[in-house]
Amino acid sequence: MNNGDSNKPIGHQYALAMLDGGEAQVRSLARHAGSQITMDAFLRVQDEEPVPAFLHSALCAMSLPTKRPKDETQPILREDGKYALAINPRPVLLNVDGKPVLRSLGVPYGAYPRVALIYLLSQAVTKRSRDVYLGRNFTEWMRRLGYQTVSYGPRGTANRMREQVDRLLACEWQIRWDGTEADDNAFAVRDVKISNEYAGSLEKNGAFAREIRMSEAFYSHLIEHAVPLNEVAIRELKGTPTALDLYTYLAYRLPRITSDKGQTISWDQLARHLGNEADSKRFRQTVRETMQLVSAVYPNANVDLSGRKVVLNPSPAPLERKLVGPHLRLLGAPAAETAPRSSVLAKLSDSKKAPGSEPKNGEPLLSFPVGSLSFGTREGAFRKIGVDKGHPWSVDQMADAFRAGFPGIARQRSEAEWLRVWESFVVSYAKRRANTEAE
Repeated sequence: MNNGDSNKPIGHQYALAMLDGGEAQVRSLARHAGSQITMDAFLRVQDEEPVPAFLHSALCAMSLPTKRPKDETQPILREDGKYALAINPRPVLLNVDGKPVLRSLGVPYGAYPRVALIYLLSQAVTKRSRDVYLGRNFTEWMRRLGYQTVSYGPRGTANRMREQVDRLLACEWQIRWDGTEADDNAFAVRDVKISNEYAGSLEKNGAFAREIRMSEAFYSHLIEHAVPLNEVAIRELKGTPTALDLYTYLAYRLPRITSDKGQTISWDQLARHLGNEADSKRFRQTVRETMQLVSAVYPNANVDLSGRKVVLNPSPAPLERKLVGPHLRLLGAPAAETAPRSSVLAKLSDSKKAPGSEPKNGEPLLSFPVGSLSFGTREGAFRKIGVDKGHPWSVDQMADAFRAGFPGIARQRSEAEWLRVWESFVVSYAKRRANTEAE
């Protein structure tokens, strides 16, 4: 790396070190310039297959409070250009000392509702259903979210998550997005609950509402405006609300920038995105420190936070696995087709270079099949892979997840290449689902 690279976020530096010398060079860099936390996060995200996760674009642009508000019963109001968001903690019917009482639970805040919200919306988008199954009990659900130690004391992780989920799902939401360009779709969702049928958590033994049904209005707009994230990255950031906000904001904003010059915003604008009414110096320092961890899980995020303005540059979406992309070439990395990987990814990279991975002369380039894979001659080959490699999971459900989460879905490929990519996804999907069910 050149000297200029040392001023970049540590995740960028790790990516360049991976290009230069693989995992060993990343570890060497971490000993001198990084930290164990950022290095571990970088390597874990690079080692695991990306798992598609989703969040509504309005919630990427505007976030929940990071800490408990002074008045928890007041609505959260956010505005960002064409977006406007209001989250209103409506009173809910509670049983207090054997008597029914209407009481506001307060607005959600902190990291727990952010992680829960991403999980709920991801399940709805991936399964193409507004019915979201949470699990057999609260412990199981939290482990699926990445919390390996689940405690039930007064300040235990389970009780804190339960409280925030209750707050989250008791709120009513108003979202406005006024289109300003010809291809924008203006919409307004007013007085909508994320869920119409959530009754709140139950006893302290971990039993709780196992299934949530999203409201039709919220679900329909979510499907249209879902932003792809990487669940593996969310697990690494799950304890830090500002890191989750910065990650989801960049995941939403950077892939949509088309100008090579990027886009410049003020620190005050970024503060509004992240739900802060921040003192300039303190906020800037917090964001710069947070970006070190965010860059470790999203190394392709090309952002300059060093100056008086924030410069956002066009970058691949978080689900893009390659470390070699527009962002790294802009930083001066040598152009290359593939990057050295840690032990797990090295094998994957080698498999992608197998003979026949490039379209042969004259071989037509096609899109991935649309609709059900249960019918059709061309669909038969994809269906066979789904049945053979993905048993016992639904082939069409896997296809929907693939279409929703695969970052290169819009690109045309040869039939052989589509089948290879599809098979890799099916194997990964079936393994992940089996592990989830076994927990």
